[in-house]
Amino acid sequence: MDAAAVGKMARCLAFMDSLPGFQRYKTSMLILEMMDPPRGSITADLGCGLGFDVRRLSRLVGPEGRAIGVDSSLALIESARSASEEFPAVEFVQADIQNLPFASGLLHSCKVDRTLQHVERPAVVLNEMFRTVRPGGRVVCAEPDWGTFAIEDAGHAMARQIAAIWSESFRNPRVGRELGKLLEEAGFVNIQVQEALLATPSFESSDVVFDIALTALRLAERSGSEEPLVWLTELRERDRRVCCSVTLVINCARKP
Repeated sequence: MDAAAVGKMARCLAFMDSLPGFQRYKTSMLILEMMDPPRGSITADLGCGLGFDVRRLSRLVGPEGRAIGVDSSLALIESARSASEEFPAVEFVQADIQNLPFASGLLHSCKVDRTLQHVERPAVVLNEMFRTVRPGGRVVCAEPDWGTFAIEDAGHAMARQIAAIWSESFRNPRVGRELGKLLEEAGFVNIQVQEALLATPSFESSDVVFDIALTALRLAERSGSEEPLVWLTELRERDRRVCCSVTLVINCARKP
């Protein structure tokens, strides 16, 4: 990723991390019973991006533990390292999460969050998590089910089209609903499932998180019609709130 792309992603990730709905599900994943990494343990965040969750995890495992972030993008890894210099328990590794550079059984716990929707082979990632987590270790996986994505616009047909195009732009748009089966096939047990609604409360926040304007532009170019741009202008100028939402499916499991 070039500097411009990293900058855009950094702004988007930081904005999402500040939204109350995102903060609530992060708390349930990292602090409550779903993951609960013990002090002194080794934990990993796969597809760590800019390292927000790695830094959160480092506070939980303490200086005697280790929180490792893994991402395939060197630019994101370097940005995460730069932002984490004051956190002694963190480590960042550039690697393909489909081939983790960890010894078998190294990790006490591991998470992947909104990353399997992008990878080529989600099942391979879960197999690698199973290999690298020690017996009794916990994993947490959270992925959107983009089949539930909706733009609130009183059932307007254009809103449904925009939502469909955005949803299908992901490599694995339905992986959220498939997590339980994939975890079971990888060998995990005691699978627990929760759902969280991720919602944006305004046009501005919806556009930052879900690229409404860019998707409308793509549809206009593809169809040769100005209708998507007319709809976009009307949506932008409304006085009432514009809400977009998607269901995030969170699975917690244990290695036997």
